[in-house]
Amino acid sequence: MKSYIFKSMMFGVIALMLWSCKKDETRIVVTENPKAPVVAATFDELILDESNGAADVLMLEWDKSEYGYNASINYTIEIGKKDSSFTPAVSVNMGNSLERIFTVAQLNALVNQLNVVGFEENELELRVKSEIGGGVAPAYSNVISITVTPYLDKPPYQTLYLVGDATPNGWNNSTDNPPTAVYRNPTDPFLFTFTGYFNAGSFKYLSKPGAWAPMWGITDGAVAFRATESDPDPGSFQIATAGYYTVTLNLKNTTHTIVPYAGGASAPVNTEMGIIGPFTGWGSIIEMTRPANNPHHWTLVHTFTDAETEFKFRTADNSWAVNFGAESDALQNEVYGVGKGGGSNFKIAAGTYTIIFNDMTREYVFIKQD
Repeated sequence: MKSYIFKSMMFGVIALMLWSCKKDETRIVVTENPKAPVVAATFDELILDESNGAADVLMLEWDKSEYGYNASINYTIEIGKKDSSFTPAVSVNMGNSLERIFTVAQLNALVNQLNVVGFEENELELRVKSEIGGGVAPAYSNVISITVTPYLDKPPYQTLYLVGDATPNGWNNSTDNPPTAVYRNPTDPFLFTFTGYFNAGSFKYLSKPGAWAPMWGITDGAVAFRATESDPDPGSFQIATAGYYTVTLNLKNTTHTIVPYAGGASAPVNTEMGIIGPFTGWGSIIEMTRPANNPHHWTLVHTFTDAETEFKFRTADNSWAVNFGAESDALQNEVYGVGKGGGSNFKIAAGTYTIIFNDMTREYVFIKQD
């Protein structure tokens, strides 16, 4: 009896050892060429309207990747500019989900991370990446091309610049002697205006001194945008007769107007203009400069320290008869807007700024230097 029990135990141990060996030999083998997901989109031409931000605009669906076993798969949607090889790309982690519906606001926020052009068609591409980790290379879906017209909360330009023979600086676009700055509207950041004297001639808009793109001009009677210097050069806006004008460029609906400014020729001309603050003891001014043929457009480069960040515009030393400040205390920290005679002190963060002021319209802009 004992012999039988012993033999039975031995057979059990041997069987257990054999089973253990077989278990140790079990391996997960990933297929050499895993099946990538195939993605499909509901639409390929999308015009995003801010007023419909909560509406669904794009649905993406893809099938499950196959790795040769029941893997835990993570999917990521990637969106990039056309022909950029998704470098850079914006990514949306989807976990193990096989679909995603984007609202207008969600898609707009994503594509704007790619520095797209607002209110114009942008050619983009998207794909889905699947990953299982463990050193296994990701698998990528087919690439879908889409055209997206996004909107912007505000344009990426604090100011624009006028260049051309109708402007004081002509076609000079150097950073040492920058072209004439344009003022951004404080209630509509897509409106850029300039009121001043123009020569008979032509002009265009630029986004920054020293570069010929981005640029706005006119082609076939419509505002034309030049995104890069390799893009076609648009034509110029024209001033037929020298005089005072208000020019306005709307970047949201890409319209442009040139309107004569009746009060320009008779507007009083200040012989000097400057800034005053704790950096001068609130007594004297640091004088600004202006071009000879545009006597109301003043500029100055000034460095503000941490302790000296309040100031106003004033016309002369030791006299407060004519001075300009912020329209209200609530607007003291705004770096662009319309000033007010005898208004509140401007407040500005420490740093070096180009300060620009139009004493005829009281528009101002403070541009912090890099």
